[in-house]
Amino acid sequence: MRRGLKFIQNSSITARMFTLFFGLSILVVVLMASFSFYFYNKAVKHDFKTITGEASERLSYHLEFYLKQMAQSTGTMITNSLTQDWLEGERPLTSQDVNDLHRALEMYISFNFREIVNLYLVSSDKRVFALNPLKNNDYSHEPWFQQTPTGKSATMPTYRTDNGQPVMSMLIPVYSTQDVKLIGNLVIEFSLAEVKSTFMKSNLGSNGFFFMLSDKGEVVYYPQESWLGQPLQETDLAVLDLRDTGRSSVQWWNGRKSLVDVIKSEQTGWYIVAIVPYQEIASGLNSAINSSIITVIIIIICLVGIIPLVLRKFIEPVKKMKSAMERVSRGDLSIRVDQISDINEFQSLSHSFNKMVDQLNENIQMVAELEVKEVKLQLHQQEATIQALQNQINPHLLYNTLGIISGIASIEDSPLIGTISQNLADIYRYAASFSNMEVTLSDELSILRKYLDIIHVRFPRRFDSKVVIHEKYLNCRILKLTLQPIVENAVKYGVEARGGGGAIIVTAFAEGQDLIIEIADNGPGIDEAKQRSYHQEFQVSLADDTIHGRESLGLPNVHNRIRLKYGAGYGIAIHSFPGRGTVTSVRIPLLSIENASER
Repeated sequence: MRRGLKFIQNSSITARMFTLFFGLSILVVVLMASFSFYFYNKAVKHDFKTITGEASERLSYHLEFYLKQMAQSTGTMITNSLTQDWLEGERPLTSQDVNDLHRALEMYISFNFREIVNLYLVSSDKRVFALNPLKNNDYSHEPWFQQTPTGKSATMPTYRTDNGQPVMSMLIPVYSTQDVKLIGNLVIEFSLAEVKSTFMKSNLGSNGFFFMLSDKGEVVYYPQESWLGQPLQETDLAVLDLRDTGRSSVQWWNGRKSLVDVIKSEQTGWYIVAIVPYQEIASGLNSAINSSIITVIIIIICLVGIIPLVLRKFIEPVKKMKSAMERVSRGDLSIRVDQISDINEFQSLSHSFNKMVDQLNENIQMVAELEVKEVKLQLHQQEATIQALQNQINPHLLYNTLGIISGIASIEDSPLIGTISQNLADIYRYAASFSNMEVTLSDELSILRKYLDIIHVRFPRRFDSKVVIHEKYLNCRILKLTLQPIVENAVKYGVEARGGGGAIIVTAFAEGQDLIIEIADNGPGIDEAKQRSYHQEFQVSLADDTIHGRESLGLPNVHNRIRLKYGAGYGIAIHSFPGRGTVTSVRIPLLSIENASER
């Protein structure tokens, strides 16, 4: 196969197109033949299904009628007083009674069905009265012995008696004539003479035949008597797939392709199987195959004579275009193609080629400029954005000075001033650290609480705050200084607007694979103009220079830092309710410290 592919790759365009047209033509013929065979085969299956369906229904009807007649013929016998007395077992039968019962069973056979081999009366307590008793009177191995009386007639599939004769048996329930109570079964054991006669009358061609299986896979009837009563898997029939009832299938049987159909009898629950050699039904298939072969030969002759003449008109323009493209591929953009053919498509192709070469020079320069812009944009995103979003003042002098103030407050016994200065120093020290831009939620909340302590000092009586976050979220990752600017914004627009009389609540909950942190205040809300301003700033692209020159960590900056770190699906959302307050939510990925490190 590799040699064939290499030959095609190294061959001329004429050879390739000839091979292509030839292959396509052959493919069309093969597809036509395949579809013809498919639909012909489908029609054969349908016809076979129709024929076998009707024949199987007739077989099933005859078998059901035969069994129904046999069951109905027992009406007089099962209501006989001797039969009733023996099954009920309320009084022992005399020897004369036993002889009379025996004669009654013999007379039933004489006047009804000669193929009956034996009759048994089986009481509910498993006593057995047999027309022809077994030698040891042990009936426990008989298939019908273990059947519990159910009140319905049942037919046992083929089995063999002690002398090897294949028989079937029918169990007919017997009810008491006194109280209509089920008192036992009448078992009719009969040979397959009538069943065989029924099946032999139904022919399927010269080599087709029917056979029957029980619902447990035992051979009820088969022309070969040695298989009767045996499990299907212990015979040559095991190679057949008989699971698909109601549909015809094509299978191999005795070395021949055969059609197989399986129909289930509603009366007995057994399966009637029809097998016919495929050729007996599909006699016209060979004619269809021969016609396809002749068609292929005619097409091959036409292709060999006509295709080279047709291809020559198309090959030359293609060769010229190929030569021009090779020069372009080597970097020669000065090449132009004149009119290479009077065919409209080739004229359009040459015009498009010349236009393409003209645009290549422009595109090359444009691509170079775009690559430079892309590099600048990446640097802008990864370096300039993060630095521009940090607080631009140098806090070291400030928090060192605050440390000195805290020490003096301790000496002067001013704990409030010491607490404020220490908290403020911790906040600025936290903000000034560039070593780790992503921290745990626990660290972020620790700094937030220090900031809230300062606000409580500022508004000691009327301000209230709560941080209610489940401890299972404390190990989640969050960008440094995400919450403090949002709370500061809430203080500005919610608490200060009410003269310090307000409340701020911080909560968190999971939503799918995300963590939502909400900062709610009960202030007057944010006016619509300010909300629109926030919304517009939130929509600014991360590469826009307008977000890099800000002097504070405002909400737009926090929002864009989150988007830059986690993607466009994350960030801040503001929902303000006039006169009732504002809820600012932060959406970030729900990542623990371990998962974040792997990420």
